[in-house]
Amino acid sequence: MKRFLTFDELKSMKYEEIQAIQDRKFQAFIRYQVYPNHPFYRRLFKEYNVDPFDLHKPTDWAKYGLPLIKKADYKNNLREFVLNPQQVEGKDRAPAEIIGNLLDYYKEVGYKKDRSYVFRRGLKVKLRIGKDKATQELLDHIKYQYSPRFFWFSSGRASGLPSPVFLTHYDNELMLNNMAKSGKMAIDPFVKDGFELRAMNLFPSAPHLGFFGVDGGLLKMADFIVRSTAGGAITTDKLVQLAELFKVTGFAAMPGYLRNIFCQELLKQKPKLEPRGIILLAGERIYDAVIDDIKEYFAKVGMTETRVIGGWAASETKIGVACQCQEKGGYHNLSPLAFAIRFVKFTDDAGNYEFTSPEEGGYITIFHVDGRSSMFEGYLMGDHVDKVTTGKCPHCGLEMPCFSNISRESEISAQMQVMGIAEEKIKGATVNLTALRESLLAMNDIHEVQIVVSKSKPDDPYSMDVLSLNVVLKAGTSQTTNQKVIQKLTKTETEITPVIHFMDLDTLLEQAGGLKFQEIVDSRIKPA
Repeated sequence: MKRFLTFDELKSMKYEEIQAIQDRKFQAFIRYQVYPNHPFYRRLFKEYNVDPFDLHKPTDWAKYGLPLIKKADYKNNLREFVLNPQQVEGKDRAPAEIIGNLLDYYKEVGYKKDRSYVFRRGLKVKLRIGKDKATQELLDHIKYQYSPRFFWFSSGRASGLPSPVFLTHYDNELMLNNMAKSGKMAIDPFVKDGFELRAMNLFPSAPHLGFFGVDGGLLKMADFIVRSTAGGAITTDKLVQLAELFKVTGFAAMPGYLRNIFCQELLKQKPKLEPRGIILLAGERIYDAVIDDIKEYFAKVGMTETRVIGGWAASETKIGVACQCQEKGGYHNLSPLAFAIRFVKFTDDAGNYEFTSPEEGGYITIFHVDGRSSMFEGYLMGDHVDKVTTGKCPHCGLEMPCFSNISRESEISAQMQVMGIAEEKIKGATVNLTALRESLLAMNDIHEVQIVVSKSKPDDPYSMDVLSLNVVLKAGTSQTTNQKVIQKLTKTETEITPVIHFMDLDTLLEQAGGLKFQEIVDSRIKPA
């Protein structure tokens, strides 16, 4: 059985075939990796009296009454989320048992070469034929698989301080192969015309999937890569010059940085870019108005044919990624043999849930079916999608389910009760904050807007709610006219009259986080 499917294999396979492999990997992973080696889930299965051999597919999670796991569970049990074959319930595990579990896993999942490698060396150790060399080779194999080698942080914007997610060398190998497929998806329509991808990584340098995943994926599949950061070691004005110098045809960045900082420098310098290029966005919700602006800005400096594609992943997905196949379209899971994506809805305020039908959409929940170190099953990402469609995609030909209209959990921190719900009560009215921001950005005169929910008395949780809008207008537009229009639109959509603060872009970026733009902020103090 394969560890991952190439982009061409994904395009040629039916979803039923892919899902059958995914379910088989999930079953083997739960039985011989998660249950024996994952302290948190081992305890969870015992607490809920669930036999791991009864779990045959991700949706069995609900069938046997297992709860969804949230970020708070992970943050409070970091060490217990790391696969550890050397110990079980605080006691050292015998080396023979470690090897036995691994052999069972390789057999169940169909990794024949790995099983043969481990079995032969285990036999040599047992028969004392070249024992020392075989022992060292087994130890190296175990370390490659299980020993944490580095980490990145899970974003802490919505849930407090960031938490480390650990990866092994094995994880890194899977991650790089899967990340490269996003780039393949982005350039696929251009390939037949001999398109050369000369890419620039504009993600901020940080211990985060956004930087390492994009950088490694681009390095693996691009013809040439400018390995930079978002105005870090090389300032943005110099990055624009490098883009022209190296004839960059692909830019990977967070939408806020690209639109509000890099593109503004493009308009200022007016370099001559190549006529055709791709732009890969990730890390934030991608609004239609933002895509339109980015295309317009690049067209003004020569890149008149652009393809803007969004990627979706999170620190916890680790080794996999989903990607759009067309502008403003839905997302396909390009890493189905790394993790499964399922969608849930909540049936009550106590957190009870059920898996949804494709038409309903719901909250993204992930199940790892491969990988090592920090692993997540039945993990509620908090991101919400409006709908999911199945069948062969009319745009790219993939038969992977396509999910649309993602609201990122980090954007809507006001709604931590159900990790990602897009609505909140403000002054007694139910308000969809993400929808409000999208409507505001669609206005012709607005360049950028940040929504802030606060209290009229900051230290009094029972004082009046205040909805504030920090607005940057496009040059040459009227504050007076736009104030009336913004107030009317907001009142219509939310039944609330907002407090509007007009400011220049630099001021807003400084207070809104700059590279990682905080689109929606809830600063309300909660009752004790």
